[in-house]
Amino acid sequence: MVFPQTRFICIHGHFYQPPRENPWLEYIEVQESAHPYHDWNERIAEECYIPNTEARIVDSDNRLVEVVNNFEHISFNFGPTLLSWLERFARDAYETILHADHTSRKTRSGHGNAMAQAYNHMILPLASRRDKITQVVWGIRDFRSRFNRDPEGMWLPETAADQETLQVLVDHGIEFTVLSPTQAMGCRESAAHDWQSLNPGTIDPSRPYVCNLPNGSKITILFLDGPISHGIAFESLLNSAEEFVRRILAGFSASRPWTQLVTVATDGESYGHHHRFGEMALACAVQSLEREPRVILTNFGEFLDLYPPTAEVELIEKSSWSCAHGVGRWSDDCGCCLEAKDGWTQKWRKPLRSALNLLRDRADHVFEKETAILFRNPWEAREQYIQMKLADPPSWGSFIADHQCRSLTEEESTLAAKFLEMQRNRMLMYTSCGWFFDDITGLESMQILTYAARVMQLASPFDESLHKDFLAELSSAVSNNNAHQTADELFRDYVYTQRVDLRQVAAHVGIMSLVGHSAQGMNSYCYDTALGQHVRKASGQWSIFLGEVAVESRITGEKQVFVVAVLHLGGVDFRSSVKDFTSHEDHVKEGQDLLASFAVQSSTDLVRKMDRYFPGRYFTLSDIFAEERAKLLETITENMYSEQADSFAAFYRKSKDLARFIKKSRAPLPDTFLAAAGFVLNRALQSELKKLESGRYPDGLKRVFRETKFWGMAPDRNSVARLLNRHMLNLVKKLDEDSFDSGVPQEINKFLDLCRYVGVSVNLGQAQTRFFQILKAQKARHSGTLPSHFHDLANRLSIDIRSL
Repeated sequence: MVFPQTRFICIHGHFYQPPRENPWLEYIEVQESAHPYHDWNERIAEECYIPNTEARIVDSDNRLVEVVNNFEHISFNFGPTLLSWLERFARDAYETILHADHTSRKTRSGHGNAMAQAYNHMILPLASRRDKITQVVWGIRDFRSRFNRDPEGMWLPETAADQETLQVLVDHGIEFTVLSPTQAMGCRESAAHDWQSLNPGTIDPSRPYVCNLPNGSKITILFLDGPISHGIAFESLLNSAEEFVRRILAGFSASRPWTQLVTVATDGESYGHHHRFGEMALACAVQSLEREPRVILTNFGEFLDLYPPTAEVELIEKSSWSCAHGVGRWSDDCGCCLEAKDGWTQKWRKPLRSALNLLRDRADHVFEKETAILFRNPWEAREQYIQMKLADPPSWGSFIADHQCRSLTEEESTLAAKFLEMQRNRMLMYTSCGWFFDDITGLESMQILTYAARVMQLASPFDESLHKDFLAELSSAVSNNNAHQTADELFRDYVYTQRVDLRQVAAHVGIMSLVGHSAQGMNSYCYDTALGQHVRKASGQWSIFLGEVAVESRITGEKQVFVVAVLHLGGVDFRSSVKDFTSHEDHVKEGQDLLASFAVQSSTDLVRKMDRYFPGRYFTLSDIFAEERAKLLETITENMYSEQADSFAAFYRKSKDLARFIKKSRAPLPDTFLAAAGFVLNRALQSELKKLESGRYPDGLKRVFRETKFWGMAPDRNSVARLLNRHMLNLVKKLDEDSFDSGVPQEINKFLDLCRYVGVSVNLGQAQTRFFQILKAQKARHSGTLPSHFHDLANRLSIDIRSL
C-alpha cells in the first residue's frame, strides 16, 4: 500500500482522578481500598503517572536499554485537581510533565503537547451556563499558571458537549476539542456541498472538522478513532507494542485524498494503572512509529496549524463518549453501568442530581443575596477566585481589595471567603464520577455528597429549611448495595457527621497534646493551631490537659481562641470539652478546681465539674481526625498488647519444638499455638517494617518470613515489597559522584539478596531508571569509563550498559 502523503499520528492521554480531599481538611485521608498505598492518588501515581515520566524500554532479555518520558511524545491533558495533588505529593513527576510540554513546543513548531481541561470534571451539558463559564475559566487559568502559556485546546469531561458548552469554549479563546465519533450527526465536505446524515460512529475520524455555532462563531472538532481507542482501553492492545503500532498504522487508507491524522484517545491511566506495564508498551510504540517512513507523531495544535479544517460537522446535542444515551449516565437510569447485576438499577442517579440541583439553586440564592453588600460583582469574584487557590502563598487581602464594594471588616472578609468556598465546593459536588459507577454507596458518590455537606454547612445558616428539603429530595435515591438504605440516611448518618468546625479542631488539638503530640502537627491540614497557657497532669492511668488553643483556618481566615479541657481515664476513654476563651483570669479558678478533683481521682466529681464549666457538647476519640485517630489507637493497642507480649513470646518459644513435631507428624496444630505464633510474628514483622521506614536494614526479616512460611501464615508481602523498593530507590539516589567508592552499591546488593531470599516480587522500575540516568551522566563525565562495581550493580538491576 503506497501513501502519497505524510501520515500523522496523535496519541492522546486523558489523565484524571476525581478530587478526593476531605473538604474540611483539604487533605486526602487514608483509603483502605488502595492498600498498601495511602490513597488512590498515591497508588495510581506510582503505577501510572510516575512511570510515564520515565518509561522503560527493555531488550529481549528484559534488560533496560532506554528511558523515555512519554509526555514528550504524546498529547495529554491532566485534570487540574490532579495536577494540584501531583504538585504537592509527586513533585518530580509534576515538574517532568510540565517540562515535557515545554520540550514539545520546541520540537512541534511552538505547539505544546498539553491540553487544558474543564476544572473539576463536571458534565458541562448538564450544568448551568454560569457553571460552564467558571469551569472553563478555572481550567484555563490553572493551565496558564502551570504551563506558562494559553491553551489551544480543551478536553471536555467525558467528551460531553452541547452547543452552549462549545460556545463558551470559543468565547474564551479555545480553538479545538476532541470528541468521540459517536457524537457526530452529519458532515459535509464544505459549505458548497450538501449535508450527509451519519449513523453513530461512522464519521471519518482521519481529518479535522469545523463546527459552526448558532452565533456565527466556529470551533474545530477532532474525532478519535473509535475501534483503535477501544482496543487500547478494553482489548489488551497494550500487551504488545508491535500490535499496538500495527493497529494504529491500519487506521490509514490510501483511498483518502486528504492528509490523514489518526487520533487515538483513552484515559491516560490505561498506560500503567489499568494495564500493567502499559507505559512501556507506549514508549516502545512511539519509538517504533518515529522510525516509520512518512509517519510523523504530532499534537493537535501542530497538525491544525499545517492543515486547517475544511470539512464541516453537525453534532448530536448533549452527547458524550461513555454513554450511548447522550448524558443519561449522569442524570438518569439510562442502562449504562459497569457490571450488570440481578435486581440492580441506577434509579438513584436522578434523585441524586435533583437533590444537588436543589442545593445548587438555594446556595446560589444565598450567595447572591448575602454577598451583594460585600462584592461589586459576586459572580465575577467567583470566576477570579481560582487565582487565590493557585497563589502560593495566597494574598487574600489584595483579592478582597480588588472585589469588595466597600472596605470590609475582618469578620466580613472571613464571611466573604466562606461564601466563595461554598461556591467552590458547590461545583466539586458535581464531579462526574459520583454518577458513573453502579451504586450510590461507592467511594465516588459518597465523595460528592461530602462536598454537598460542606456546602450545606456554609449555606444552611442563611436558609433554615435547606437541610430538610435537601434530605427530602435525596430520600428517593435507594442503594442497591445496602437493601432499602436511602441516600438521605447515608447523608445523615455517614456524611454530615464528618463536618468540622474550629471548636472540633481545638478539641482534636487538646486530645493530641495530652498524648504527647505537638499541637503544630495540625498544620499539615488547612489549620494553623497554637497552644497558649496550658498544663498536663498524669496519675496512674489517668491524665488531664487544661489549656488555651488558638485555631485559624488557612482557607477562610476564620480564627478563634478556645479553652480546652481533656480527661483521659485510660484506654479509649477520652473526653474533650471546649468553650470560647474570654481571659486568663476567668479560667484560672476553673482550672484549679478541676485539677483538685483530678488530684483526688474523683471521676464523678471531675466529670460533673467539666459539665458545669464546659456546658454543651463534648468530644471523644471518635471526633478526632481519622488518621491521627488511627495512629492513636495503634499506640493504645500497642501499649495494651505490650503488657502481654512477653507472655506470648515465652509461650511461643517454649512450644515451638512441640509444634514442629506436630506439624511434621501432619497433625493439626493447636489453635492456641497458632494464635500465639501469629501475634509474635506479626509484631516482629511490624518491627522490621519500622526499620525499613526509618532507613535501617531489617536484619530480622529473613527469620520472620522463614517462620511464617513454616507455620503456613501469609505476611503482608505488598507492604514489604513497597518499603524495600522505596528504600532501594533512596539508596540509588545516593549514588552521586562523591559516593563512587562508598558502601552504597554493596548495600543495594544486600537488599536485592534479601528480596530474593524472602520471595518478595519488587518493582524496581524507579530505582532502575534512576540508576540508568546516573550511569548516563557519569559515563558522559568520565569519557565512557565507569567503576567496576557500577557494572556489577547494573547487571543486578538488569541494565544493559552497552546501550549507553
